[in-house]
Amino acid sequence: MIATKGKTFQLALALTSLTVASSMALTLMPIVTAELKDDLGLSASQIGLLTSVFMVTFALGALPMGLLGARWGGRTLLLGGLLLAAGLILFAVSRSYPWFMVGRLLQGTGASAFVPVSNALIAQSVDSRRRDWALGVFGSGTGLGVVVALLVMPSIHKAGGYRAVFLATAGVALFFTLLAALNSVVRSRPSARGADVSLGSLLRGIGAIALNRRLFLLILINIGVTANFVGLLTWTPSFLHDQRGAGLALAAYLTAGLGVAQIFGNIGGAAAMARWGKPFVLAAGMIVLLVAVALIPFIPWVAVVLVCVVVAGFITMALFPPVLGSIPEIVPRMEQVGPAGGFINLVNPVSTLLAPWLFGVLLDAYGTAEGQRGYLWGYELLALFALVGATAGVIYVIFGRRGGHGGPRSQGPDE
Repeated sequence: MIATKGKTFQLALALTSLTVASSMALTLMPIVTAELKDDLGLSASQIGLLTSVFMVTFALGALPMGLLGARWGGRTLLLGGLLLAAGLILFAVSRSYPWFMVGRLLQGTGASAFVPVSNALIAQSVDSRRRDWALGVFGSGTGLGVVVALLVMPSIHKAGGYRAVFLATAGVALFFTLLAALNSVVRSRPSARGADVSLGSLLRGIGAIALNRRLFLLILINIGVTANFVGLLTWTPSFLHDQRGAGLALAAYLTAGLGVAQIFGNIGGAAAMARWGKPFVLAAGMIVLLVAVALIPFIPWVAVVLVCVVVAGFITMALFPPVLGSIPEIVPRMEQVGPAGGFINLVNPVSTLLAPWLFGVLLDAYGTAEGQRGYLWGYELLALFALVGATAGVIYVIFGRRGGHGGPRSQGPDE
């Protein structure tokens, strides 16, 4: 059990570095979109599907990676980092759409290990008084990756095209994987006291929590969050370019404000749930997200659009700590934290596959030029996902006040 703030920060930093790499990989598509369209002839829906493939494998791989993490511990993160780097390199050396798809599949599979395994490491290794803080630091890596990608990669793209962008990100992924490997907690085996990590026991535990009503509501909230996170990240730069007159590079830089908001969103979400409780933060955050996203296509001013995007980005990451922090309160045993987190991600294809892809389909069908309605319907699609999450958040609050619960509160090793 980590008892000092310094060692907690060292672990959180190691875990955060991996989320930086995965977030950078996710964010690359808006930067290379114009080149893939103009030079390789890809359509908007094909490019949207490249993002969807990443997110689908990110979601589907989370449960097996969580199960593997329960047996291997943090060493599963090192496997994920190597797979992520391999996928980035494959994309860089390819020039055909099928190989692009394989590269994105590998990237998503590698990145799928980071959230469930890191959450389990924090729950098992960090003193309970510092877990919320550690989750806030860990989650900030997502926003930091967005900022780095959108501020640095346009210049690399201008100098060397999409190949240079993906090779540079592969180098970052390999470096951060090495950084994580230096941490003793990451290299250690699972430390939950009395843990039964046999495959049969873990699968039985997943079967039990799959019927939990609180978990179902968390899943709906998470779907609303991820749909908006991926959709905003994928299509906002081109929206600013096509309908608000911003250059593609400028649009990418402006959208970097989304990443900055996400960095502070994680920290703000951790502080908010400590003050007002997880259910209230989840419900209120989803309502604010719904309003912000629904307004974007109706606002003619770039600056005000960016305000809505920044607010939405802040909220998507502010909800990250309370979603992860709720998992140890749902599962009956600490060793089930990782697999349960993977189970939540398992259903994310509902949002991560459909949201960016359908947004692209709507653009193809209704047009992207100024005065055409493709982006309007695309953003309202994202707002619909937020509405589902907001409804689940309100029910989560009501359910909690009535004393509903999914199981005994999990006790960590320090309790």
